[in-house]
Amino acid sequence: MGRAPTIRDVALRAGVSVATASNVVSGVRPVGEASRRKVLEAIEALDYRLDRAASALRGRSTRLVGMVVPDITNVFFASLVNGVEALAERDGYDLLIVSTSEDAANERRRIEALVARRIDGLIVVPAADDTMLALRGGRDGSRLPPAVLIDRGAEAPGFDTVRADCVAGGYAAAHHLIDLGHRDIAVLTHSKRLDNIEQRIVGCRRALSEAGLDGRDRVIYGGHDLESQRAAIELELDRADRPTAIFALTNVCALASIKAARGLGLEIPGDVSIVGFDDFDWMSALSPYLTTVAQPVDDFASTAWRLLMRRLKGDVESDVERIELPCTLKVRESTGLARPRLKAVADVR
Repeated sequence: MGRAPTIRDVALRAGVSVATASNVVSGVRPVGEASRRKVLEAIEALDYRLDRAASALRGRSTRLVGMVVPDITNVFFASLVNGVEALAERDGYDLLIVSTSEDAANERRRIEALVARRIDGLIVVPAADDTMLALRGGRDGSRLPPAVLIDRGAEAPGFDTVRADCVAGGYAAAHHLIDLGHRDIAVLTHSKRLDNIEQRIVGCRRALSEAGLDGRDRVIYGGHDLESQRAAIELELDRADRPTAIFALTNVCALASIKAARGLGLEIPGDVSIVGFDDFDWMSALSPYLTTVAQPVDDFASTAWRLLMRRLKGDVESDVERIELPCTLKVRESTGLARPRLKAVADVR
């Protein structure tokens, strides 16, 4: 065939109508499994490619979904992208991925560029909890396509949202440390302006309060990069009254805490126990293995995708959904019994 195959060529090879082949490609209407399989086989055999620009000009689905994350190099966000991309491929969509560097102005430009590509929908981890509200109308008055927010912006009106139960996660981490005898806990974080981070602190403080330890946490804001976080927690660990445990509120904070403790020659967990947030392969590869609060990353991806597909299939009237998923405390080797502090004693004569 000397030209690019068309949808008519696909239909002819599959032995179905052009409308059926088109519905398989566009997903506008359901198609029986047998016919769908024949069309997909014909698409593969002919190496058919949908002309997305033409589809967009005709007002039809482009089968494109945009995904916006704050930092693609962060393993948490990269894992989310990986999960969503697999679901998009399964359902015949392509994923356009952009990173905002945690910057609201960058986020606006990236999203406007995605909308200009006539994407069908958006999945966003916002740079901040309120940044998506400013984008709902668009610079030229155009509305955003259907959008789902993950992790942040959980209370943003008008958006379906998916988040973890961070209060319960923070509570579980602190309760675990308290049970081990820790009374001086440093809480290392990177941000003062994200609700999911504040919820982890709220959960931690709730556990301390229940144990009669109000005010015994030390919240340390270390900035966004690994080395600034390491330097911030190292200052605390180098004090005479250093904390006996660290609750690190992100995977980067956990790595920074480990680097700081090792840099000072402190044993983990003998001198300082560490609990992280998120659970990735490196946490059970380094010794000691890291105790951590695991977020359900795969469930984030699948739930967000389900919510977006519901909107793209025409359910635009239902109330927004706010879904909160449970976290799981995974106890490993980086937490242990608090050692009693040595106190100076006077010479006994």
